[in-house]
Amino acid sequence: MLYQEFKKLYERCTLGNCTPEEQKLFEEYRDSFDLSDMPWSSDFGDKAKIEQRLKADLHNRLFKKQVKRITPIRWWAAAAVAIFTLGGLLFVNKYFHNPAKPHELVSDQNIIKPGSNKAILTLGNGKEIILEGSPKGQLFRFDDVTVNNAADSSVAYQKTHAEATGKLQVYNILSTPRGGKYQLILADGTKVWLNAGSSIKYPVHFAVNERMVELSGEAYFEVARDANRPFKVAGAGQVVQVLGTHFDVNAYPDENIVKTTLLEGSVKVYGKSGPPDLPGSAITLRPDEQAVFKNDRLSKVTVDADEFVAWKKGVILFRDADIHDVMRKISRWYNVEVEYRGRLGNDTYNGEIPGNAAFSEVLKILKLDDINVKLNGRKLIVSQ
Repeated sequence: MLYQEFKKLYERCTLGNCTPEEQKLFEEYRDSFDLSDMPWSSDFGDKAKIEQRLKADLHNRLFKKQVKRITPIRWWAAAAVAIFTLGGLLFVNKYFHNPAKPHELVSDQNIIKPGSNKAILTLGNGKEIILEGSPKGQLFRFDDVTVNNAADSSVAYQKTHAEATGKLQVYNILSTPRGGKYQLILADGTKVWLNAGSSIKYPVHFAVNERMVELSGEAYFEVARDANRPFKVAGAGQVVQVLGTHFDVNAYPDENIVKTTLLEGSVKVYGKSGPPDLPGSAITLRPDEQAVFKNDRLSKVTVDADEFVAWKKGVILFRDADIHDVMRKISRWYNVEVEYRGRLGNDTYNGEIPGNAAFSEVLKILKLDDINVKLNGRKLIVSQ
């Protein structure tokens, strides 16, 4: 391929006007030409202008600072946009940036992997089972309940016959480390998806009059219906009570706020300190509503509920998030420590990142939005 032919092909591909065949051809030949020395002509603009257009386009597609609210998009559309844009980011950074920057050390980036299915099961006697490396099949049996580590990365409690009354409550704890997630099926058939850096405490078999679990972190629940036994989730000073429904509870200890988002059915949310039947002390949610519990006060807002369970489907999603919100999600999923230096401003961000993205791509996304990050081992230093 001649230099001038490649130059025209380069122009079409960088501006998004090339066909799939041309894109493939471009990828085959792009290492054969030194783009840094290319004599940029005025017919399609100089290098700086093309860089500016490319960065603006990628920025708008993936990770945008908020001046005013943009229209939310569903998680599946967001994932498609993010995957497409990540490919563009690879190209932009290769040809427009100096690869030998101190904060782009390949060795550090390569040791940081995306999260995966892993968890620890703690039994009532204190014994711990690392589920990630445990053989699939039955783990143990307690009374009339068998516990299995399934091939789909879930731990399932299954009753062998109807529950008897008067049983001693024995509790297990399922916990995910930073960079891990897992699914749990309780003895009543309720399904729980546990996000990274979270834990849930639950009885091996439930009591005869209620079903109560305790949550720290975030989990999505699909509660098996039982009109005679309400299902309750306690965590961070609040209680969620349901009969059978789908909802998400975000109760990370380091956020000082609890968000309960309803996708299906109806739930009642109230603080632990006050009786739920007292007028004004509880909030009832309908689908696409969220209860916010902060400073012992409850409020209710309307949301797009699907956005708050994007993590369950493998998408890290930000909506009107400040820099601390962004970094908390990234640090939990990639198991990195975050250190802040200096004043960081009050900008808010919107964006989606596939949960399987390499950490090097996450850094490129952050830098594209003028977030100054430096990676030192497993510590991410964020500064203005």
